[in-house]
Formats: sequence, structure tokens, C-alpha cells
Amino acid sequence: MQIFGLHKNIYKLARYASTQELLDKQTQERKKLLGDWELLKSRGVPDHEIAKITGISRSSYYRRKKAIALYGVIGLKKKSTKPKTFRQSKIPQSTIDIILKRGYKLVISESSVERCLAKLLSSGKIKRSISAHRIKRKRRFTSHAKKWKYGMKASKPGEMIQIDHMTVTKNNVYMKHFQAWDPITKTIVAEISSNATSNAAAKFLHKVIREMPFKVLSIQVDGGSEFMRHFETECAHLSIPLYVLPPKRPQYNGGVERANRSFREEFYARDILADSIGAFKYELTKAVLKYNTYRPHFNLKGLTPIEYTNKILAA
Repeated sequence: MQIFGLHKNIYKLARYASTQELLDKQTQERKKLLGDWELLKSRGVPDHEIAKITGISRSSYYRRKKAIALYGVIGLKKKSTKPKTFRQSKIPQSTIDIILKRGYKLVISESSVERCLAKLLSSGKIKRSISAHRIKRKRRFTSHAKKWKYGMKASKPGEMIQIDHMTVTKNNVYMKHFQAWDPITKTIVAEISSNATSNAAAKFLHKVIREMPFKVLSIQVDGGSEFMRHFETECAHLSIPLYVLPPKRPQYNGGVERANRSFREEFYARDILADSIGAFKYELTKAVLKYNTYRPHFNLKGLTPIEYTNKILAA
């Protein structure tokens, strides 16, 4: 029997392992600084001068050098800054018990009462009322964003680009999948982020502008907080009209919602070796490229989005 190649999973694993070294830029930068330290030290440069040149102290150099010796390059990854211990409430249980009763003239701050109630809720001693008032923030259209009006539709590529995000958990990795969809050419731009903040949405906006094969003329989004503040500011800065859909009307963003479903079923549902956000970004890039350049669309008469785009732009 002749063997002409290895099993396909070995090649997948090799590609995945090679991307990990490229994805973590911070780890690579730390490794480079350690190399600079050793080079300058071998040339007789004093430690305090090397610290000024490289930007890392002598103690950091030896600490990271030891981490590499013990764990390899992975030892240089930035560790979580989350504190191991948290401040414990000093409010005595007797005070908490008094709060549950009436008729006591007890002077206590509002924050202390809030902490007591939170503790009682978590312990199950009290329950939140079903009719308890919940404050809902309403979007104020006093800045750049405008209300979407029924009947607004795109007439050419780049108009009314639909942007949305969805939450995905795959291989124990929690992600926010941002996606932009052009209603004329069905072209998609997608990105993965660790959270859905307005800053993350603003960064994704710049990616959409860079990767769409035509100029972005206007955008429509739902009323999510991720599409407020920084996202709206960036739209205003770039002079891109921003239209916000009415509450509880996802059908008006139906195109991008359907595209989200496609990626859930055709990308996230299949076997992927990735186990970090960086690795998922790499795999997503290939999936988006396939969607735009290889996958035919019924509504485009069997053409791919890029083929249909080139046909329109050439007309």
C-alpha cells in the first residue's frame, strides 16, 4: 500500500498551530523584548540602560525568562488581572436583620442598603417582585442617528447596509459575532469580538468600510446599546447616515438576521478545532471569503455576491 499523504486532520492541526503563533501579537512582542535584552546584555550594556531602551525592568526580564523555561512561549501570555479576593461587606448580620423589620430608626447609607438587599436576594431570603419597576433606556434621537421609517429600502449597493450581532458559544469560547449585510449584492462582512460594546461596534464599522467592495452610503441597525455612543459618533465623523429600527421589529433587519442563521448552521455548527477568539477569527475569515466568492445565491440568479457586484459595477 502506498501512502501519498497524511490524514487531513493532521494538516488542519498544523495550520491551526501555526496561526496561534501569529495571532497573539502581545506574546510575540514580549518574546522579542527578551531577545533584545539578551542581545544588549551580551554587548555589555548596563541593566538600567537596557530597561530604558526596551521598556521592561530587570525583574520583568528575569520573571519572563523563567516563565519561558517552565512553560515555553505560552508562559509569556498576559495573565488575568482579576483580583483573587474581593472586599467583604462589613455590615453585621444584625443590621441586615433589622432592615427586614419595621419600626426601627436606623440611619444607614443607600449603598449599604443596596448591598444588603443584593446579599438577601442572592441568599434567597427575599425575592424580586414580578411587578418591580425596571428602568428601560429609550434612545434619544437628538444626535446623528435618525428613526427608520417604514418603506425605506436600498436602491443601489452600499445603501441601508444592515448591521447586527449575535452571541455564540463554541468550544467553551464565548463570542460576539458582528455582521454587515448589503441588501442589493448580499455581500457580507463579519468579525468576532469578546464583547458587544459600542467601541467594538465602532471598530467593526471601520472593517465594513474597508472590506465592502463599494462605498458605504447608509446603515440601519436595531436599538441595541452597542450601536449607540461610539458607534454613532463614528458614523457622524464619517458622514454616514445611521437609521435605527423601531423596537421589537427584527423583521426589518431580516437580511442580516437570515445571514446570522446561515453562519450558525454552516460555520459554527460544524467541527472547528479553534479554541480561542483569535483562532475563530482566522476560521471566520475563510468562511466569509467562501460565502462571498464561492457560495451561489438563489436571489442573485445563481451568482455569488462578488460576481453580482462586479456585474453591477461594470454596467
